[in-house]
Amino acid sequence: MPYWAPLPDDLGPAHRELVSRLRALKDELRLTYQQMGRMTHYSRASWERWLNGKRLVTHAALASLLAATRGDDELLRLHAIAADPRQPAAGQDAQPSATSPGPAPATGAHLPAPGTASAPRIAQLPSAVAGFAGRDEHLRALDETLTPVDGPAGQVRIAVVTGGGGMGKTSLALQAAHRLADRFPDGQFFADLGGTDLAPREPHHVLSWWLRALGRDVDPRDDLDELVGRWRSALHGRRALVLLDNAKDARQVLPLLPAERSCAVLVTSRDWLPGIPGARPMALGPLADDEALEVLAARIGADRVERDPDGAAELARLCGGIPLAVQIAAARLTARPSWPVGALGARLRDERRRLDELKVADLTVRAVFHLTYTGLPKPQADGEVDPRQAFRLLGLAPKEVGLQAAAALLGEQEEGAEAALELLVDSHLVDSPAPGRYRLHDLLGLYAREQVAQEESDAEQRAAVRRMTGWYLAGMADADRVLSPNTRRPGLPEADPHHPPPVFADAGAALAWCDRERPALLAAARLAAEHAVHDIAWLLPVYAGSSFRQCGWYAESLAMNDVGLEAARLLGERGGEAALLNGRSSLLTLADRFEEAEEHLTAALRIRRELGDRIGEVSALGNVGALFARQGRWADSRTYQLQALAMSRVLGRRPLEANALSNLGTCADALGDHAEALEYLRAALAIHREEGDIDGEAVALLNMAEVHLHHGRPAESLPLLEEALPIAREAGDRYAQATVLADLGRVKAAEHLPAEARAFLLQAHGLWEELGHHRTAAAVRAELDALDTDAG
Repeated sequence: MPYWAPLPDDLGPAHRELVSRLRALKDELRLTYQQMGRMTHYSRASWERWLNGKRLVTHAALASLLAATRGDDELLRLHAIAADPRQPAAGQDAQPSATSPGPAPATGAHLPAPGTASAPRIAQLPSAVAGFAGRDEHLRALDETLTPVDGPAGQVRIAVVTGGGGMGKTSLALQAAHRLADRFPDGQFFADLGGTDLAPREPHHVLSWWLRALGRDVDPRDDLDELVGRWRSALHGRRALVLLDNAKDARQVLPLLPAERSCAVLVTSRDWLPGIPGARPMALGPLADDEALEVLAARIGADRVERDPDGAAELARLCGGIPLAVQIAAARLTARPSWPVGALGARLRDERRRLDELKVADLTVRAVFHLTYTGLPKPQADGEVDPRQAFRLLGLAPKEVGLQAAAALLGEQEEGAEAALELLVDSHLVDSPAPGRYRLHDLLGLYAREQVAQEESDAEQRAAVRRMTGWYLAGMADADRVLSPNTRRPGLPEADPHHPPPVFADAGAALAWCDRERPALLAAARLAAEHAVHDIAWLLPVYAGSSFRQCGWYAESLAMNDVGLEAARLLGERGGEAALLNGRSSLLTLADRFEEAEEHLTAALRIRRELGDRIGEVSALGNVGALFARQGRWADSRTYQLQALAMSRVLGRRPLEANALSNLGTCADALGDHAEALEYLRAALAIHREEGDIDGEAVALLNMAEVHLHHGRPAESLPLLEEALPIAREAGDRYAQATVLADLGRVKAAEHLPAEARAFLLQAHGLWEELGHHRTAAAVRAELDALDTDAG
């Protein structure tokens, strides 16, 4: 039991009883003054004063304590008696007289302030933003959060709108506040807290202003706790809305909160303000394209947008959904009424000048980004990652990057890198679309690249890009090891021991990583070339080629190949050039661009022979044969495949031998020799299985099934196709999957099972369309139509 100081002699009976019972409550729950302060958002010193009888505890503080501890509400009656000695003494029943208005309802409307005839009407909201549009879901959510009147006693409804600079937090908050104003007839209070200013506004100043607006005298010497108590007392029993714009932190907000459940508080901040208990956060991201277009039309007129709809859509998209950027673009167009909307969009296409174009008068997107960037905290300890440097180095990364790649970029351990990146997320400079994934908005990416160019030397930038792209290359190499285990590849640069790449246990894990990182791998190749890391720029497409081609990612593979060819030629890396030309020819063959494919193959074959690279020569010969087969030149294809077969056997390259045998099987089938075709294909299948090449195994099974189909034996084809399908899926070979599915549909049609045939053909049609093989897809569609006709 703590020692309690004697209470002052001049305390009234109700006050003395109240303090004694509060002391007993504190002792019973073993609370410290500091704990009481945290529970109620009043200071430790205030509670010490109140429990020693130096001042009467405020009604709001008492209500907060009772709500937090589930204390006896009878203490509120004691407080009322202590605050007004004219009330009946404790223990007596208070009987209102005939002329007494009786107790006021907790959610009553316009109530007079204590000691005044009537309360002044408070309507401090600034005007809503003209031309506001979009954000309908956010407005509905704010309505739902701020308007209910039921809830625990003493619990005020609080919404915190957070987001990066330029996202329109204030515009949204004002729009919502004006929509709700009629539901809060006892006043709408507003304060700009200046959270991004060098000297944010102090709660003491805001409370003094509000109390004066309510007609109360304020002494500058009053301490903050006194003002807080008077403010909460003034709103007791009222329905008021409080809008706190641009808050810096919870410390600035907590003293300004009412304690009435009939009140509501709307806060905007770039910080999440986790220190405000019970607040519901709402994060603002970029506008959707249609919303951005709606905002543009609201600002410049719908008729002007309708005159140039494509130009308006492009302009809205290039603004990246940032409301401030759309507002600036609209202001520039308003000042240039003769311009078509698309003229400004054309100026924004150039990334190098986009931020320069998003400027009008003293309003710029760049300045808003700069304010947040320069406000990032500096490292507090040795070895801590600088969040500013982390942000600007992200300008050298793909648009979305994983934690491991980001750590390699920063040259830091994952733990330190993650702490800096999460701080950037909290500051709304970076998005986190999934745990461990980070993404820069397009305009913020441009700003980050400006900063890295200004603050990091070319050598520092190149080193960062090499670390990151080297990590991607090492990961892609391990995926290729799993997916194409028997394919010869060039040597890799020395691995970075501080940033080990992922290691994949099976094909499924490797394919999942490739799919997730597909955009980043293409961006990594481009970044490596841009920063003269040319060895990685050509190696990445070499290692990605087979996997990307099997998965049907032809556009990305061709784009990476473009980058790699230029890099290999700059380095004079002839072997790399030949490998890329060989891979390029396969892509062009699949696209039926036969003349270009033959040109690249001829060049690759010439380089292989010049270098004396006989293994590479075998691969090129096989690709020439595949090209001829695609053109229906079966005899020519057979000639080249026989050369490839002979050379592979001399060199002892079993995987290349299996490929040649499989291709010879399809040639024999096309040339009408059923028995020879199956002999070649059985030999190929055996080698593929010996070598653990599941993709080759799936293709050999498929080719054997097609031999039987072509010779009118669907029953013999069916088990081979059923065996091939799961293997092709495991290997990630979508081209083979589509072919197997289509053949299964044909087998089921031949067996007069139209429902099953239709299911397989529909899957095949969808895959062919996804792969971009539209003519093949159209042929499958014709088979589906024929099924429907027969069924009819």
